[in-house]
Amino acid sequence: MFPDIASEGMPSRPRILAWTAGALGIIGVGLLDHVSGTELRVYPLYFGPIAIVAWHGRRRGTIVAAALSAGTWLAANMLAGMRFSTNVMWVANTLVHGTAFLFVGLLISALRTALRSARDLSRTDPLTRLRNSRAFYEDARPLLALCRRTKRPVTLAFIDLDHFKSVNDSQGHEAGDSLLREIARAVERSVRPSDLAARLGGDEFAVLLPELGAHEAAAALERLRGAVSIAAGVAPQVTASVGGITLLEAPPGLEDLIRRADGLMYAAKARGRNRVAHEVASSVPHAAPQQVSQPAG
Repeated sequence: MFPDIASEGMPSRPRILAWTAGALGIIGVGLLDHVSGTELRVYPLYFGPIAIVAWHGRRRGTIVAAALSAGTWLAANMLAGMRFSTNVMWVANTLVHGTAFLFVGLLISALRTALRSARDLSRTDPLTRLRNSRAFYEDARPLLALCRRTKRPVTLAFIDLDHFKSVNDSQGHEAGDSLLREIARAVERSVRPSDLAARLGGDEFAVLLPELGAHEAAAALERLRGAVSIAAGVAPQVTASVGGITLLEAPPGLEDLIRRADGLMYAAKARGRNRVAHEVASSVPHAAPQQVSQPAG
C-alpha cells in the first residue's frame, strides 16, 4: 500500500544504486577469487553483493545476481588454474554454487517482502485499508515540514459520521463494516494523491490536505461531506459532520490541528449535523469557527 518505488516498470534510484553496487561487488569478489588462487576458497563472499541486490531488488534481479556470481566464480577459478578430472565437474560445481547463491538470494528477498508486508499491515486500518492513526501521524510529518519550508498553508479535515450507530443497531455490524469500507473508498476518491486520508477509529476519519488555502479548502471540505452522503447509499440517515482547520503557517506536528478540527466537528454537530465547520487561522488556532456551512439540499 505504501510503495517505495515510482512504478512497477521503472526502477527507483535506490534500486539502481543497489544493482550497481551488487554488480561491482560481484566483480570485486571475482577479482579476489582469481588473485587468491585455487587453494583459498572465497566464494562465500559472493553472498554479500547478492544480498544487496536481493534486499533492494525484485526476484528477477536476484536471479541475475546469482547467475552473474556463478559465472564470475567459474571464470575466476578457470583463469586461476583450477583443474577437475572432467569438464562435467566444472558444470556440476558451477550449478551447485549457482543454486546456493540463488537460494540464499531468494530467502533474503522473501524476508524483505515479509518485513515490508508486516510494516504495511502495521500502518493500515484492516477494515478500510486506509492509513491507521500511527501511519497518519508518521506520514504527516514530512508534509507539514514541506509546507513550513515553502510557507504554504495546510488544512486538516476531521470527519465523524452522523447516526452511524443506527446502522449497526438495525442492520448489524456486518452492514456497518460494509458501509465504512464504502465511505473510506469515497473519501479516498475525493482527495488528491498528495493528500493523506486515514481512519482514526470507529466512524472517525481524517484527511490532511497540504498547500490548500482558505477558499480551496472550503470547497474540498464540502466535497468530502457530499461524498460521504452519496456513499452512504442505502443508509441515507448517515451523513458527515466535518471539522476543518486551515493554517496559513503549518505547525510542526498534527496535535494542534487534530485538537482544533475535532472541536470544529463537534461545532458542526451542535448546529444540526451534516455540515462543515471551517476555521482559518494564521498559525496556532485559538478563535471560534469563522464559518459553519448549512447542509446541502
